[in-house]
Amino acid sequence: MRTSRRFFLSGASALAATVVAGSASAQDVIGDILKSAGRGNWDDQFDARPTQGGKVASTLPIFSLQTVAFTEQAVAQYQNIVAQGGWEPVPDTKKLQLGVDDPDVVPLRKRLMVSGDLAQSAGISTAFDSYVDAAVKRFQARHGLPSDGTLGQYT
Repeated sequence: MRTSRRFFLSGASALAATVVAGSASAQDVIGDILKSAGRGNWDDQFDARPTQGGKVASTLPIFSLQTVAFTEQAVAQYQNIVAQGGWEPVPDTKKLQLGVDDPDVVPLRKRLMVSGDLAQSAGISTAFDSYVDAAVKRFQARHGLPSDGTLGQYT
Protein backbone atom coordinates (compact mmCIF):
# COMPACT_ATOMS: atom_id res chain seq x y z
CA MET A 1 0.00 0.00 0.00
CA ARG A 2 1.43 3.26 -1.08
CA THR A 3 0.59 6.45 0.88
CA SER A 4 0.39 9.62 -1.09
CA ARG A 5 1.69 12.94 0.10
CA ARG A 6 -1.74 14.50 -0.39
CA PHE A 7 -3.39 11.87 1.85
CA PHE A 8 -0.71 12.41 4.54
CA LEU A 9 -1.04 16.22 4.46
CA SER A 10 -4.83 16.13 4.66
CA GLY A 11 -4.65 13.77 7.66
CA ALA A 12 -2.02 15.92 9.40
CA SER A 13 -4.04 19.10 8.87
CA ALA A 14 -7.19 17.42 10.21
CA LEU A 15 -5.28 16.31 13.32
CA ALA A 16 -3.88 19.82 13.84
CA ALA A 17 -7.36 21.33 13.49
CA THR A 18 -8.69 18.89 16.10
CA VAL A 19 -5.92 19.78 18.57
CA VAL A 20 -6.43 23.53 18.11
CA ALA A 21 -10.22 23.21 18.48
CA GLY A 22 -9.77 21.05 21.59
CA SER A 23 -7.50 23.57 23.31
CA ALA A 24 -9.85 26.43 22.44
CA SER A 25 -12.71 24.42 23.91
CA ALA A 26 -10.70 23.81 27.10
CA GLN A 27 -9.97 27.53 27.37
CA ASP A 28 -13.68 28.27 27.04
CA VAL A 29 -14.45 25.84 29.88
CA ILE A 30 -11.79 27.42 32.12
CA GLY A 31 -13.09 30.89 31.26
CA ASP A 32 -16.63 29.80 32.11
CA ILE A 33 -15.47 28.49 35.50
CA LEU A 34 -13.59 31.71 36.28
CA LYS A 35 -16.58 33.86 35.33
CA SER A 36 -19.11 31.65 37.12
CA ALA A 37 -21.32 33.39 39.68
CA GLY A 38 -21.16 30.32 41.93
CA ARG A 39 -17.39 30.57 42.20
CA GLY A 40 -17.58 32.56 45.40
CA ASN A 41 -17.15 36.13 46.54
CA TRP A 42 -13.37 36.32 46.65
CA ASP A 43 -13.26 39.47 44.55
CA ASP A 44 -15.97 41.22 46.54
CA GLN A 45 -14.92 41.21 50.17
CA PHE A 46 -11.78 39.21 50.51
CA ASP A 47 -8.32 40.67 50.82
CA ALA A 48 -5.92 37.74 50.87
CA ARG A 49 -2.63 39.61 50.73
CA PRO A 50 -0.29 38.48 53.52
CA THR A 51 1.00 41.17 55.85
CA GLN A 52 3.85 41.51 58.29
CA GLY A 53 1.55 42.49 61.14
CA GLY A 54 2.45 44.94 63.82
CA LYS A 55 5.67 45.22 65.73
CA VAL A 56 5.51 46.02 69.40
CA ALA A 57 7.96 48.82 69.97
CA SER A 58 8.07 51.33 72.74
CA THR A 59 10.59 53.85 73.95
CA LEU A 60 9.09 53.70 77.43
CA PRO A 61 11.08 51.72 79.97
CA ILE A 62 9.42 48.63 81.40
CA PHE A 63 9.60 50.04 84.92
CA SER A 64 9.35 53.77 85.34
CA LEU A 65 7.52 56.38 87.33
CA GLN A 66 4.59 56.01 84.90
CA THR A 67 4.33 52.22 85.30
CA VAL A 68 1.71 52.50 88.04
CA ALA A 69 -0.33 55.01 86.01
CA PHE A 70 -0.18 52.81 82.89
CA THR A 71 -1.22 49.77 84.93
CA GLU A 72 -4.15 51.64 86.45
CA GLN A 73 -5.15 52.82 82.98
CA ALA A 74 -5.09 49.22 81.70
CA VAL A 75 -7.15 48.04 84.69
CA ALA A 76 -9.74 50.74 83.99
CA GLN A 77 -9.84 49.76 80.32
CA TYR A 78 -10.47 46.09 81.17
CA GLN A 79 -13.08 47.02 83.79
CA ASN A 80 -14.87 48.98 81.08
CA ILE A 81 -14.81 45.91 78.80
CA VAL A 82 -16.24 43.77 81.62
CA ALA A 83 -18.93 46.39 82.36
CA GLN A 84 -20.05 46.21 78.72
CA GLY A 85 -20.49 42.44 78.96
CA GLY A 86 -16.97 41.38 78.09
CA TRP A 87 -16.16 39.81 74.78
CA GLU A 88 -17.62 36.63 73.45
CA PRO A 89 -15.26 33.67 73.46
CA VAL A 90 -13.58 32.75 70.20
CA PRO A 91 -14.13 29.04 69.46
CA ASP A 92 -10.88 27.08 69.46
CA THR A 93 -12.18 24.05 67.60
CA LYS A 94 -10.23 24.65 64.40
CA LYS A 95 -7.20 26.43 63.01
CA LEU A 96 -7.99 29.84 61.54
CA GLN A 97 -5.55 31.52 59.17
CA LEU A 98 -5.33 33.76 56.12
CA GLY A 99 -7.66 32.59 53.37
CA VAL A 100 -10.21 30.83 55.59
CA ASP A 101 -13.89 31.74 55.27
CA ASP A 102 -15.58 30.46 58.44
CA PRO A 103 -18.31 31.63 60.86
CA ASP A 104 -15.76 31.43 63.73
CA VAL A 105 -13.98 34.44 62.22
CA VAL A 106 -16.88 36.73 63.25
CA PRO A 107 -16.25 36.46 67.04
CA LEU A 108 -12.50 36.68 66.34
CA ARG A 109 -13.03 39.99 64.51
CA LYS A 110 -15.17 41.31 67.37
CA ARG A 111 -12.56 40.29 69.94
CA LEU A 112 -9.75 41.95 67.97
CA MET A 113 -11.83 45.13 67.64
CA VAL A 114 -12.45 45.28 71.40
CA SER A 115 -8.73 44.88 72.11
CA GLY A 116 -7.87 47.58 69.55
CA ASP A 117 -5.93 45.25 67.27
CA LEU A 118 -8.47 45.48 64.43
CA ALA A 119 -10.01 48.74 63.22
CA GLN A 120 -13.81 49.01 63.36
CA SER A 121 -13.71 49.94 59.66
CA ALA A 122 -12.55 46.38 58.84
CA GLY A 123 -16.16 45.32 59.40
CA ILE A 124 -17.71 42.05 60.46
CA SER A 125 -17.53 39.12 58.05
CA THR A 126 -16.60 35.45 57.96
CA ALA A 127 -13.47 36.10 55.89
CA PHE A 128 -10.03 35.78 57.51
CA ASP A 129 -8.46 38.43 55.29
CA SER A 130 -5.23 40.42 55.51
CA TYR A 131 -6.78 42.83 58.01
CA VAL A 132 -7.54 40.01 60.44
CA ASP A 133 -4.13 38.48 59.69
CA ALA A 134 -2.36 41.72 60.65
CA ALA A 135 -4.55 42.11 63.76
CA VAL A 136 -3.81 38.57 64.93
CA LYS A 137 -0.09 39.20 64.40
CA ARG A 138 -0.33 42.40 66.49
CA PHE A 139 -2.19 40.51 69.22
CA GLN A 140 0.42 37.74 69.17
CA ALA A 141 3.34 40.19 69.30
CA ARG A 142 1.78 42.08 72.23
CA HIS A 143 1.40 38.84 74.16
CA GLY A 144 4.87 37.48 73.42
CA LEU A 145 3.60 34.74 71.12
CA PRO A 146 5.10 33.71 67.77
CA SER A 147 3.45 36.17 65.38
CA ASP A 148 2.51 33.86 62.53
CA GLY A 149 -1.02 35.21 62.04
CA THR A 150 -2.56 31.80 62.73
CA LEU A 151 -5.18 31.25 65.39
CA GLY A 152 -4.21 27.79 66.54
CA GLN A 153 -2.76 25.92 69.47
CA TYR A 154 -0.91 28.81 71.14
CA THR A 155 -3.10 31.78 70.21
